[in-house]
Amino acid sequence: MNLTHYPENNLRTKIKVQLLSNPKFNPYKFSLKNFYRNLTSAIRVLPDFIIIGSGRAGTTALYSYLIQHPSIIPSSTENNNSVADLHFFEYMISNKISWYKSHFPTIFSKMYRRRKSKNSFVTGEFTSTYMYHENVPERIFNLIPKIKLIVILRNPIDKAYSTYNQQSHVNRFTSSFEEAIKAEFRRINLIKNHAEHQNHNPDFGNYVVPNIIRHGIYFNYLEKWFQIFSKEQIFVVDSNELENFTQQTLNKVFEFLDLPHHEIPNLSKLNVGKYSPMSESTRKLLVEFYGPYNAKLNSLLKTNYDWNK
Repeated sequence: MNLTHYPENNLRTKIKVQLLSNPKFNPYKFSLKNFYRNLTSAIRVLPDFIIIGSGRAGTTALYSYLIQHPSIIPSSTENNNSVADLHFFEYMISNKISWYKSHFPTIFSKMYRRRKSKNSFVTGEFTSTYMYHENVPERIFNLIPKIKLIVILRNPIDKAYSTYNQQSHVNRFTSSFEEAIKAEFRRINLIKNHAEHQNHNPDFGNYVVPNIIRHGIYFNYLEKWFQIFSKEQIFVVDSNELENFTQQTLNKVFEFLDLPHHEIPNLSKLNVGKYSPMSESTRKLLVEFYGPYNAKLNSLLKTNYDWNK
């Protein structure tokens, strides 16, 4: 069968390819606000703080509480200011610093607010998977060496189960939780016993679905962050304390950011999942797996997390 090629179809294809290759010029996604922010990126600031993880531990809630402080200016995204998730340092969207700066306030905006209220102002973002990407610590340090970093940690067993249920909701898991973690255990042992099968792509290690168990081995990730940044630059939040002693925990974060205490008006819980309890046998299996890693974490952070239950 002979195919006839029409000029208009070729033109249409070329336009489609161009739009896919240059999404920021796509007229269907054009936004005057984003255009203005990109245009003024040269006079915009870099963040003063970043929440780097750990995902399904309360990162979204923590950020939404922090930006209610009158001295914290949220980053701007296409969706809304309470959900940052910029992923810049993973280079998932853009590797241009101008693109990253376009999400933050201008120098003059910070100066105006400071002069008006006589308070200092800070701005920041959160991306809940930064902690896991092995190249992100150096990338952040090279661009913003004096940045303040916040990480929120949850019992890794509960975090893994929460992640599984979240990802199952969008059909990224079709097997049971027990089958999923046993498959990951097999991958872990395969790599341990056969180094040649090690995947050296940091993007894969950062990907959530095949790593729901490994992403709870906090020590393996935070050790590198503490090698690159001073301990004074990293503040660790206990998700249990954030949930049960919210305002007190936020006040500690405000102190870390050199801001005065502030009563947060809206402390609503966010992204709370509802699902059936984990079986006791599965929990016991994970307690045994995480035990040695949790001990290393407590030694690194000088903490006493009791997650063996």
